[in-house]
Amino acid sequence: MAESDLLLISDPGFEGSSLLFNLAASYSSNIIWLAAEPPAVIESIVSSYDFNGELKVISAKQWKSYSFVNILNLNEISIAISRAGENLNDFALIFTIIPELLLIHGLEKTYLFIINTLWKIHNQGGLTFALMTKGAQSKREEVMVSRPFSFLLRLQRKLTESGWVRNIIVESPIGDLDKDIYPLSVEGYKVELPEHLKNKIIEAIRS
Repeated sequence: MAESDLLLISDPGFEGSSLLFNLAASYSSNIIWLAAEPPAVIESIVSSYDFNGELKVISAKQWKSYSFVNILNLNEISIAISRAGENLNDFALIFTIIPELLLIHGLEKTYLFIINTLWKIHNQGGLTFALMTKGAQSKREEVMVSRPFSFLLRLQRKLTESGWVRNIIVESPIGDLDKDIYPLSVEGYKVELPEHLKNKIIEAIRS
């Protein structure tokens, strides 16, 4: 079984979560989102895309149809993921609470939890799209957490005289891409990358 999970390390902001949702939705119409973002941000991101699949949100915040989970309890999180993945085929897990888990549980427990989660998702027929926020953890934690992932992308943004400029940096070899840095476009909460780059990433993940 291929283990082509993807990790995105992003500068702070909604862009990382939105780009990850874009990629996950391009991979599968069945998505589980283990989220730390405020519900308003999640809803704004999802509504920005033409997503007609099934989305199950597991959240540290209680809201409407979200499945609430106590992130102080790693076993409870694991059970919630398993339940959400029941009867779903070829699904994507969006995993955006890594910084919170590192803060609460430390590197060792969080690392083991990630390893076990990736294994569990593979056994359930899915793949993981994870997010870390630059500066929310130490460089050592960033490096160690990135090791189990097959593909690593980095989203950088810079404020210029003409406004924010966002780029995606491809840090893992993907197909026959001829460069490592690509511009991103942002409209509201929607973050788009060049179509050929998205296709190459999804193709690599599926291989």
